[in-house]
Formats: sequence, structure tokens, C-alpha cells
Amino acid sequence: MRGGYAGSIMYVDLTNRTVTRERLPEDYVHRFIGGAGINSRLLWDLVDPRVDAFSPDNALIFGTGPFVGTIIPGSSKSNVTAKSPHKKFQGLSGHGLFGMLKFTGHDHLIITGKASKPIYLKILNNQVEFCDASHLWGRDVWETTDAVWAEVGDSFMVSAIGPAGENLVKDASIITNKYATFARTGMGAVMGSKNLKAIAMYGTRPVKVADPKRLTKLINEVYKELTSHPNFLDWRKYGTLISLETFARMGIYAAKNYQKAYGKNLLKTFNYETFLSIKEGDVACLGCPVGCKHHLKLIEDGEELSVSISCLNAVLQSFGTFCLVKGWQNVVRCAAKAARMGLDLFSVGNLISFAMELYQRGIIDSKDTNGLELNWGDTEVVLELLEQIGRRRGFGNILADGLIEAPKHIARNAEEYAMQSKGLGLIYDPRIRLESTEIFSQFSNVRGHASNVSITMVKRKPEQIKRFAQKIGIPENRWPQVLQGSEGYNVARLTKWTEDVTSVMEFLGLCYFPMYQRFSMDIWVEIFKALTGMDSSVEKMLKAAENVWNIRRVYNMRAGATISDDSWPRRFVRESVSFNDKTYGPLNEQQMEQLVKEYYDERGWDPETGEVSETKLKELGLF
Repeated sequence: MRGGYAGSIMYVDLTNRTVTRERLPEDYVHRFIGGAGINSRLLWDLVDPRVDAFSPDNALIFGTGPFVGTIIPGSSKSNVTAKSPHKKFQGLSGHGLFGMLKFTGHDHLIITGKASKPIYLKILNNQVEFCDASHLWGRDVWETTDAVWAEVGDSFMVSAIGPAGENLVKDASIITNKYATFARTGMGAVMGSKNLKAIAMYGTRPVKVADPKRLTKLINEVYKELTSHPNFLDWRKYGTLISLETFARMGIYAAKNYQKAYGKNLLKTFNYETFLSIKEGDVACLGCPVGCKHHLKLIEDGEELSVSISCLNAVLQSFGTFCLVKGWQNVVRCAAKAARMGLDLFSVGNLISFAMELYQRGIIDSKDTNGLELNWGDTEVVLELLEQIGRRRGFGNILADGLIEAPKHIARNAEEYAMQSKGLGLIYDPRIRLESTEIFSQFSNVRGHASNVSITMVKRKPEQIKRFAQKIGIPENRWPQVLQGSEGYNVARLTKWTEDVTSVMEFLGLCYFPMYQRFSMDIWVEIFKALTGMDSSVEKMLKAAENVWNIRRVYNMRAGATISDDSWPRRFVRESVSFNDKTYGPLNEQQMEQLVKEYYDERGWDPETGEVSETKLKELGLF
């Protein structure tokens, strides 16, 4: 196999306790690059779209791209893929701390079957042990990770589920080394359905490089440009909070289950000074010189609480603005509880704010919630609900089924207040800024905003948009359709291209936080060529992204998804939202439907049905 790739796929059958290996198909490398791209093709090969997510026949597929395990800046992104508990969709989630898989000599790890009792896997290069985890079942993520480290050694990377995964909570996550999360789309629940409590990995096998001299030169160029950027130190200091003031002024932070936008007091309630007072240090993913994650320390009930957090914006939104919990101390307490339970921060924040609105409106009362009074901003209630959801107790047992199923068990009209798309809780309000591809992408794909990076969260000049289009490789023959509109682009059509370039970064194994978004596709292509020895181009890489988006679309539609799943919650087309004395929305429903059709058209799908053409199916070998 080429440089950058280990060249091997490891298959672990939990039912029969067998381990096999296969060569990574050369054709898949050329057509899907690696990581999440090859994951999606492997899921197509192995798992019937109609299979139940919790069936032993579902496969939990971990993947690393060719950049992972190298010293290329930002080369940390790994992914996990499976049929999602949200029924009609392929599940996909990524984080920056699964690179140890590459060091064991494998690009992908595929787990099938179901263990007869709780176990964890210990993987040391080619050796795999099936270890008893009965004593770990019921423990939270942090306790489990510490216990596994005590048994195998703290040099191992440990990815674990909490009670949420064990109890098949639809929004359960997998957390590595107590902070890096495979959070979205319920992958922790799939892992729990297999009686797999944790995966401990350690490897000693280096990643091969085709042209070390050329690669070193390119890495130095990226490193120099990265570390000399004016925002470099602020990104390290604040991480995703670097956008706090800008987003606060824009009204981006939704509040009270999207009934309003968080107003002028946001920067007082969540100021930088208080955040820095509880910050202990920076945390970096593998291969990253930025270190934009944070280690925080505070006092809870007289005891020290230490927690490492990947995305503070998620913490702020999920509990601070969605649920109106006030102050950094309290939202960090909630984030720590969610992490210990093994829950997706964004979706669980949406779940709780959904329940709080039902309580506010009298649709439910304390008799329905086992005595809990779901008042906005009550930190202790949020903490209790996180425990109940994770352990499927009390009212939390209903919420644990997620934003599609839970409303059906609560009240006839409860679905109106579930602010979700494809089962995932939303993050941004399109009424505030529909022109953002990040916001539009919440409704066009199964991962929400996580599949989209762009420069459009704030208004840009037309010439900036054109430079951006050049940088990400949009062909000039598409410019007349893509680069037209009130802000210099069509948001639906541009979303297709920003999703594709984000996918390429993910397939390679690159972080796509803003510090890495600023580089053009050209530099990553050159790095890929130096690392692997393979020929490539921007066009070829974008073609790989197109291939994967088509595979996912066909998979989802065969699982039962339809055009109706690419839609907005009714609130956005029925209600306006106010921010700083200005009213936004409601959105025009016909305009929204037209944007979806334009998105389909840009992807080459049928504008009326969203279906992939027979020609494309044959090209991909799916027909």
C-alpha cells in the first residue's frame, strides 16, 4: 500500500470472538480517499439499509484517513460510521483522538455481532483480546476509562461509552480519553447494543511516507503560515469561543428552544474573564500545534471538578442558551455530567429545552415528570435530567428515545416543539441568518452543521466569496449558478460545495476548524501526493466527496428517507424571532422548498424527489 495508509482493515466479530484482516481495496482509496469516505462505502457493502441499528448485523466502522498519524498540522480527524439509531439514516461522527488505530497497522476497524456479556477490546498492534467488562457495566465514561487504564496501562487510547450507550439512548456518544467525542448520530448506542463497553488501543507501527523531503517542506510551509496568523494565539486561548462576541451581536445563539435569540446579556452572563479564571490549560489533538481545546477546573460541592472540553460553543449553547442555565460554572457542571453519561451535548441540550418548553406551555406538568419542575435556567433540574436520560430513569426514559420518537409518547402536539432535523437537535436558527451554508446544512445532511465549513456565518463582500470559491475548487463553469444572489451566492448551491470540501478534509483526516479552513485545497492535494506517492488533483478529491455523498443518499433513501426529511421544523415558517429590537422571519415556506430543490439540482439529484439517477448508481457500482 502507498504512503499514508496502513493498508489493512481489521474485522472483529463479537458474537464468535474472531478477528480477521483484509487488504484495503486500492479502488476504494482512489474513489473515496479514506476515513469517513471509505467508511461509508464499507457500510454500504456490509449493512443492509433496512437493518435495525441495534441488530448484531449492524457494523460499527472506525476509520482513519491517510494524514492521520503523521505530523501534518491538524492531521487528527478520525470517524465512526454505522446505521444510525435514528432509523432512516447512516450515522457518522468524528473526533481528533483515534489515530492510535493507524499505529496498530490498520486504517479501519469494523466491529460486528454482539458479545454474550459486557466486554472491552484490548488491541495491541495485531493482537486482540476480548476482556471481561461486567465490572464496568453501569459505570460512567470517566470511571470506565480510569478503570481500563488501570488494567492495560495509561499509554493506551481508551474509547468508552457511558450509561447512555449501555441503555441504548438514541443520542449516546463514544468518548476517547475522557474528552474527544464521537458525539452525533447515536454511535454510542450502537456500541452499547453490542455489549461493547470500551476499546483500548496501543500501536507502535509508523506511518510510511513516499517523499519525506517534499512532505517536510510542505509541512513547514503550513506550520509557518498557521502559527503566524493573527488569530493563532486567540484560537489557542479561546477555541470555539473566539466567535462569542461576533455571534452574540448577530443573535446566532438560540434561546428557550428557539422561541427567542439570546440577547444583550450574553456577554455579561458568559464573559471571557470568568472562563479564563477556570481554565487550567490547553489541550491539543494529535498532530495539532493549535491546541484549541481546554482543561477546566472548578469547585463543585466542595470538591475539585476537572474536565477537558472539546467545543465550548457547544457547552454554551446546549445548556447556557438553550436551557438558560446561567454562568460558566453551571454550564461546565452540566457538560461534565453529560460527558460522564456519554451523551451528545447538542442533542441532549435540545431535548431538555424541548421538555422545558412543553412544561412552560402546560402541555406536561410535574405529574408527567415524576415531580420535576422543568423551569428554565434550573441547573439542578438539568443535571437530574442528564442523569435520568443517561440511565433511562423516570421522565428521562422517554426523552432518551430522542427528538423524533420521544414527542410521540408525550402529547399529540409535542412534535411541533421538537427542534430537530433527521433526529438531531439543531444548533443555529435559520431565521437569523439563512444565508449561511453552515446553517442551511443542518437540514441537507444527516450530521447537521458538522458536515460543513464555510466563511458565510457572517456577511462577506462578493469578491471574498469569489476568492473562497476559487480556494475550495468550485469549477468556473458553475459560478453563474452558484455565485449569484443577494450576498453574491446561492446558499443552497454553495452548500453542496462547502459540504464536499469539508468531506475531503475529513476523508484525509484533517481538522476543519477555522484555523485549517483558511488553506486552499491545492496545498492539501500537494501534501497528499508527497505523503502517498499517488497522483491527485482538486477535481479528483472533490469527485471522491461527490461519490460518497451519493452513496450516503442512496443508503438513506433505501433505509426509508424521503424528501420530507430534508425539511425545517414548522416553527421557523410559522413564527418570527426577535433580537435587539429587530424581528426575523418567519421563513417563506415556498422559498425553503425552492432552496431544497436547488440543492438537489446542484448535487445532480432529481429536484422533485431527491433521488440519485440510475446513471450515477451504475457509475458507483450500486445498481
